[in-house]
Amino acid sequence: MPVAWRTTLQPLINEAQRYTTLDAELLQAVLADEPTYLMREVPPPDVLIVVLDRLSPAWAARMLAATAPDHADIYLAACDKSRTEAVRYELQRMPNPFPSALADALGRYLDNSAQAGRVAGVVS
Repeated sequence: MPVAWRTTLQPLINEAQRYTTLDAELLQAVLADEPTYLMREVPPPDVLIVVLDRLSPAWAARMLAATAPDHADIYLAACDKSRTEAVRYELQRMPNPFPSALADALGRYLDNSAQAGRVAGVVS
């Protein structure tokens, strides 16, 4: 490859390589079909509420079902009536058992959103 091309493409190659890094624990859990999302820590209720409020009712319900089913009542108590009804409706439609790969992805999203909110000062 010509040097000029390499210089132009190297940042893209570096970025692409970030997505090829494997999390050994996650890979082992997936191969063992373990629900890794159960091992994740749920953020405090105030942080959870801020993250869930940014999602549509359907995605908030999925997030609750996947990562914090025991916190659904706490969240719904903080919502207005129409949102509560919409999230409850979606919760009733969730598959049982919840797909573990989706639950794990939502757990990571919740972790990342909570951390990003703390860094940005949006959540305490």
